[in-house]
Amino acid sequence: MINSVLERDMIQIASEVDSWEDAIKKAAEPLIKKNYINQHYVQAMIKSVKKLGPYIVIAPGIAIAHARPEEGVMKMGISLLKIDHCIPFSDNGHHVSLVFVLAALDSTSHLNILSKLAEVLSDDERMSQIKNASSVDQILQVV
Repeated sequence: MINSVLERDMIQIASEVDSWEDAIKKAAEPLIKKNYINQHYVQAMIKSVKKLGPYIVIAPGIAIAHARPEEGVMKMGISLLKIDHCIPFSDNGHHVSLVFVLAALDSTSHLNILSKLAEVLSDDERMSQIKNASSVDQILQVV
């Protein structure tokens, strides 16, 4: 289960955000508060999307924001922002309601987290429950 790494205080729900940049910033807040990442990491994630496009949108409605470990990761972790009103990550769409922020210390140690996350993301029923959740408790029951 991913809830062994996605802790309660790493999950947030927002009605809406102003932009995809705000979504990444908001999603990263719990990791910053607990010193998993720093502000430079957040700016690196945003810079990557501006440079490379919405490659972090891995499936309809789902983005996994990340940057290189040396850009500001102090501890491995993951956070989630569920947005009630989808936000476009490009002019052509890429609407997202779930923004995960992955903090990886190197190129391999986070693979277990990604494997657990993939189990959840590939389950349509669980994804629907997360997208329709109105509380952190409801999300935790599903993940």
